[in-house]
Amino acid sequence: MNVLYITVDALRADHVTEDVMPFTRSFFDDAIEFTECIANGPGTPWSFPALLASRYSGSTEGFGIPEEGGGHPTLSEVLSDEGFSTGGFTDNRFASSAYNYDRGIDYMYDNTATSNVKTFKHFVRKSLDHDGVLFQSILRGYHIIDNIFVSASGKESRFVRGGVLVDNLLDWTNERNDWFTWLHPMDVHAPYEAPAEYQEMFLNEPESRVKSQKLSRTAVHHPGEMSDEEWNVQQGLYKAECRYLDDQIKRLFDSLSERDELAETIVVFTADHGDMHGEHGRGGHPQEFWEEVIRVPLAISVPEQMTAKVEDQVCLIDLPPTILSILDVDIPRQWDGETIVENGRGKKPERDYGYIDVGAELDREHAGVRRSDGWKLLRHQGDEYLFNLSENPEEKITENLINSEESIYEKMTDSLDKHLDEMERRRARGQTGIEDEEMIEDHLKELGYLE
Repeated sequence: MNVLYITVDALRADHVTEDVMPFTRSFFDDAIEFTECIANGPGTPWSFPALLASRYSGSTEGFGIPEEGGGHPTLSEVLSDEGFSTGGFTDNRFASSAYNYDRGIDYMYDNTATSNVKTFKHFVRKSLDHDGVLFQSILRGYHIIDNIFVSASGKESRFVRGGVLVDNLLDWTNERNDWFTWLHPMDVHAPYEAPAEYQEMFLNEPESRVKSQKLSRTAVHHPGEMSDEEWNVQQGLYKAECRYLDDQIKRLFDSLSERDELAETIVVFTADHGDMHGEHGRGGHPQEFWEEVIRVPLAISVPEQMTAKVEDQVCLIDLPPTILSILDVDIPRQWDGETIVENGRGKKPERDYGYIDVGAELDREHAGVRRSDGWKLLRHQGDEYLFNLSENPEEKITENLINSEESIYEKMTDSLDKHLDEMERRRARGQTGIEDEEMIEDHLKELGYLE
């Protein structure tokens, strides 16, 4: 048996549709689809401890996961011990070996070498006055400089294309038996730079790389400067990337089918977080917990098993134990997730609450919890919101229910505080991830979290 674990970067749940991602939509229809899957963080650094190790990012200081040892194994380590060949394919630094995600992986394609772009950013940050005219001018024109470096590198886009990752994955899995491979494509992550033929499906005319990069920076760091027309272009560029990736996923599945491997492969398809395109006046995936950011697609396909649509709330942290359960492998007692599929059948999760952490340091004023009945409590560094998603799916701030629903608010607050108490206890045990502040800042800037 094989396992294909696809974790698309920045893919919104509401874009796995027939008109945007037709092949992926057909796969979801033929699998067990979970319509209410919640990311345990609003970005890659906070989702991947859950995705690859079934642990909350709030449980450790720093970013990533601890080095090997410490009693909390990764999914790859467990499967490697079970005799699986293990491979990882990504171009996201926060999901790479730089943050210990190669633990238990035989072959890691993660492209983590220092880039010219990163070196330039490091020089600018260290050498210039951040409030000075030159530094601010460079930031405003960085999309032009970035385009020069990307062009000089010979790449089609800032990140390694999904097609390249698929080719490497297919080469690695060829003639291997019992493999586990994790694929994390970056195409849907900003800046959206899909090939022209894909842009033409959703826009009147293709946009240049310079224009798409400028739009991306403005949307994330200066969203108030975006016009309605620019938001529409940004949304079209995003859909173009989704369609490009859809074709690459189809090519992957077709190739595995031609090799008679797909019928012997468990497939888990999800995302680490979503993206915003003007909702709440935001762009990209800010460190906030709106539905557009934390609600992600999820489908699980088990050979010769039923299809289903499950509307119960589940979390990314549940996926590693679910994969082991399907394979009938013992689940490490240290893991935080719950099995959501047993023997190819969807089952009701044992948890009612989905917790959302963010930050290298635990911040009790910056966390969230979503209850299975649609109630949601958000703490955005001083701002606190209570929503009933069944009545207010757009999370309109004018319908903040903290003052009118005291009983619900108290229950949600108590649940979130107990979770944060447990995270503080775990941090006190001394396990840490990566605490190299300079490297972390470089990578946060590279992915657009910081300007």
